[in-house]
Amino acid sequence: MLADGKLSGQRLGREWVIDPRDLERVRLRRQPVGRPWNASSAWALLASRLRARSELRRVYGHPAVLGRLAEEPAVVRSGVSAAADYGANIAASNEFEGYVSARKLKLLVDRYALDESAEQPNIVLHVVADRVWPFLPGAKVAPRFVVALDLLEADGERSRRAGAELAMGMSS
Repeated sequence: MLADGKLSGQRLGREWVIDPRDLERVRLRRQPVGRPWNASSAWALLASRLRARSELRRVYGHPAVLGRLAEEPAVVRSGVSAAADYGANIAASNEFEGYVSARKLKLLVDRYALDESAEQPNIVLHVVADRVWPFLPGAKVAPRFVVALDLLEADGERSRRAGAELAMGMSS
């Protein structure tokens, strides 16, 4: 870009000094390569990329452990279990959804006698690789956009609708 005259700069020894405003100007004028994606392709890519954020585990836990899971230090509530924290229009007291690091999964399964082969699971655990654990220490509730995404990916229509409403509310 320096050789083409698109950027101006000054050489100092072996390095070039370029005004950051020139870099920003060039970045803003830069044309994307290729044809723009259609909406369907863009949403499909977005959904598949975001879905890879965790491994989904559906398990059954006795209804008495659901409240204890919400208080568990190793778990960050999300989806239906955090919807009320953001004013989403859905509540599910007989279900639980949250994030857990891969290293803490076995601890939860053992501590709460979670059944990983149950036919009617009532707990959704998003298992995140330890090296990419995204939550701050002590976090109890996932960020609003994560809760919205989890609701959007839920099986139930009411949850998906609440997720869409929560996501749309983020832009205003």
